Formats: sequence, C-alpha cells, structure tokens
Amino acid sequence: MRQWRSIAKEAMDRASIIVKFLCLLHVTDAYVVSSNHVLGPSMLPTLNLTGDVVLVEHLSHRIGKLGSGDLVLVRSPLDPNKTLTKRIVAMEGDRVTFSLDPTRSFSSRSLVVPFSF
Repeated sequence: MRQWRSIAKEAMDRASIIVKFLCLLHVTDAYVVSSNHVLGPSMLPTLNLTGDVVLVEHLSHRIGKLGSGDLVLVRSPLDPNKTLTKRIVAMEGDRVTFSLDPTRSFSSRSLVVPFSF
C-alpha cells in the first residue's frame, strides 16, 4: 500500500509541474510574446511575399510605445478569423499627404491625424 501511495504522490507532483508549465506557456503566448505567420504583398520588401514567421510582442500597445513605422497585427473587420499586418504611417497630430489618383500628381490631399479621446 505504501508503494502505491509513493507512486501516486510522484505522479501528482509531476502532473502539477506539467500543469504549471502549460499555464506559464499560455500566459506567455497570450500576454507577452507569440509567433504569427504573415504572408502577402502588402509588406514588401520588409516581409517576403511567400510568408514569414514573426514574433509578436504584446506589451508595447499596452504601455503606449507604438510609433510611426511599426508593424501591427489587427483583426480583419470583414473576417474576424483573419489577422492583417499593417504599418503605422502616422500618429495623432501628424500631417499626412496622400494622392487620390496615383496617375495624377496634382490630385493630392493633406490632413492631420485626429487625437483620440
């Protein structure tokens, strides 16, 4: 009977270690850093057309450390199962000039990115 108790205690100790590791892995993946497969032409030449695996850290947006030129991953408004990769072009208060028709250089507009409240 003692032998079974020691075997059960050892099994419970090992199961406890595995559960703690899996909890730590989940928290790390959800809140600290995770990996994501990114593919498509929109991020050329930074990311390959055939696809790249990128490490995504989840802390910068929580502490407000995003800036122009950073890549962000967002959920698609049309298909919430898709993740889109976008580059931040401007921040609040920056002036952005863009062309409505790339074939005509004189048809450009300028606007200031509004502040969010």
